[in-house]
This record gives sequence, C-alpha cells and structure tokens, in this order.
Amino acid sequence: MAALGFASGLPYAIANETSTVLLAELRIERSTIGLLGAIGTLYSFKFLWSPLVDAGPVPGLAALGRRRSWLLALQVPLAILIGSLAFVAPTSAAAPLAGFAAMLVVIAFLSATLDIVVNAWTVDRFPPRELGIGSSMSVGGYRIALLVGGAAAMQCAATFGWSAAFIAMAACLGVGIVATLLAEEPEGEPTTHANYAASLVSPIVELVGRLGPGLLLVAAMVLLFRLPDQLGAVMQKSLLLDTLGYEKAQYGIIRNGVGLAATIVGSLLGGALVARFGIIRALVGGAVLQAVSNLGFAWIAVTIEPLGGVAQPWTSWPAIALLCVGCVENLCGGAVATVFVAWLMSLCDRRHAATQYAILSGAMAFTGGIASGASGFIAERTTWPAFFCWTAVAGIPGIALAAAAAFVRRRAP
Repeated sequence: MAALGFASGLPYAIANETSTVLLAELRIERSTIGLLGAIGTLYSFKFLWSPLVDAGPVPGLAALGRRRSWLLALQVPLAILIGSLAFVAPTSAAAPLAGFAAMLVVIAFLSATLDIVVNAWTVDRFPPRELGIGSSMSVGGYRIALLVGGAAAMQCAATFGWSAAFIAMAACLGVGIVATLLAEEPEGEPTTHANYAASLVSPIVELVGRLGPGLLLVAAMVLLFRLPDQLGAVMQKSLLLDTLGYEKAQYGIIRNGVGLAATIVGSLLGGALVARFGIIRALVGGAVLQAVSNLGFAWIAVTIEPLGGVAQPWTSWPAIALLCVGCVENLCGGAVATVFVAWLMSLCDRRHAATQYAILSGAMAFTGGIASGASGFIAERTTWPAFFCWTAVAGIPGIALAAAAAFVRRRAP
C-alpha cells in the first residue's frame, strides 16, 4: 500500500507542483503558469471515467486481474511520459510550451485515473476494520511521493539539471510497478452495464439506496468534515512567511522535513485508531484533533514577534514554537486524513468501488477548493489569531456529524 500510494502521489507532484517551479524559474508569464495550474482540476472530475476501471481488466492484461491490470497499464506509460519531459521541457522563456503542456495534461489524466485504481484496490483488498491500516500506508506513501516529486526533484534539478530530475522521477515509479507485480489481486467481480450512462448512474443509485435516511448525513460529512484544514492550510504560509517573517529555508526544513515525518507517524496513528476503536469513534476523535490543532497557529500568531526573514537559532523560542506547532498540526493532519479516507472507503460497495470513491472524494475536493478560495477573504477581514480560532470553530459541525454517524444504520457493502 505504501508503494502504491507513492506511485499515486509522484505524478501528481510532477504535474501540479514541480512543473510550475520550472516555469517560474524561467520567468514564464504568470498567466501561463496559472493556466497550467488549472490542470489540477482534472482530479475533481475523475468520477466521469471511473466506471471504466470498475468494468473489467485492461485488454491484453486480463491475466493480472481487474485492479492489477489497470495499475500496470497506467504506471508504465506514466513512467515513460515523465521521463520524456526531459526532452520537451522548456529551457528558456522563449521556448515553445505546447508539447510540454500537452504532456502534463496527459500525465495528470493518467495520474487521476491511477488514483481511482489505487483507492478501488484498497477497498477491495481490506475488510472495513482494516481499512485504516491500508489507508494509513497509502497516505504515508503519497506524502513521501510529494516530498520526492517536490523537494528532491528540485534539488536534483539544481545539481544536475531538469532533464536529469525528470528521468530520476520516472525511475522512481519503478517502486509501484514492482509492487503491482508482487501484489495479490483482490477479490471482486467486474460490473457490466448496457451503456456509459448506466455505468455512471448505477453506482450512485446503489449508494443512495443503501445509505437510505443516512444519505443527508453522509453528504454533510463529505462537504463539511475537513473544513478546518481546508480553511486554515492555505493561509499558514501567509502567516508564517509574510506576517511573522520566518526565513524560508528554515521554514522548509521544519514543515517539509520534520513535518513529513510527523505526518507519516500521524497516518500510522490514524490506522491504529481505526483498528482499535473502529471507524466511527476514530472519526469523532479525528474531528476534534483537526479543530484543536489549528489553535496552535492562533497561539503562534500571538506569541511570536515579526522576525524580518532572518534565520533563527534552532534553540530559540521562535524556532521551537514553529517546530512544536508544525509537528502537532502535521501529526493530527496525517491521522485525520487516514481516518477520513478509511471512512469514505467504508461507504463504497466493492462492485462500484472506483466510481463511488471517485464521486465522494471529488465532492470533498470541490468544497475544499471553495473553502480555500474563501479563506483569503476571511483572513483579510480579521486578525490572524481570530482567523485560526474561527477555523477551529468550523470544526464543530464535523464533530457533531461524526458523533451522529454512530446512529446511522446502513447495510454493509
């Protein structure tokens, strides 16, 4: 699961993060960079083609099984395409971008499809009580991939050039390919439908019918549960770098280095909570954790005086404060992400796992985009301590909904 999570996250980092760093380095027009950044919207619409993944194995690879055939059929071309970026990436602001942009679009499309398959494979492979373990390893691998595809790729580019960086990232996908070949195909039968419309509507009808009266609660959970993180995460950099003036390299070490380790530990903690207490009780605890962890940034906004972009000694109070707040926030974030993913997966019928999870996660991503966009307007109209206190208050609906979920009776898939 860690290897498949890594394979799922690496193309996302290349298509949505690393490529924009290259363009910014070449001083490409901001409007162009912004347009390429819109590639990320593909991930919100992956439910539209997810029925293909549920329908059956990839032709010619049926011997691997339904899920493994898709895993292999997607990772191999992704590795080739990422490696090919070395030959089409622009080397100056005047270089043509059409080929590079087109390749990024294809990578994003295949990457979004790979997300679908990895999530469906997890639902098929793990019983509900163990979904927390599976999702924790997947989330951990995904986070490592974001670091490798981001910070490690940029360091490689700074030392050996962008061509070498893209080739190295392509080679890293070998981890997921090997894992796919060694994995066992999970149980599950493909679904057959008369046409595309039926293949998209049938999973929705099945999910709605199975949830029954609990449908409104589930919909509210999907839309509101992650609200504290969705509101607060995008504004953390503005507080720490712009207002408080933490030095960028020091901030990067704490947030991307120590923070990554804390996130992985949090992911494992989330999996253990699901296994020990069950998904619902772990969900309630996660809702409390994500709300309370945001208060750390309200505290740091009150405690730290502006630093003027000067690096602080590691034993100084500003560095220690950021380290503590960052560790707590990443630890809680990793745990909450794991528990929530496990809960979403527990809602899916194995016959329609790819489509149903894509719909649920797509709805969450959509509201996350709205919340992130609104966060800046809210922050401009209040103080930083008040803003992060309000993000914690935004967690109250999630806590109440998670507690209410214990009383919703639904038939197991």
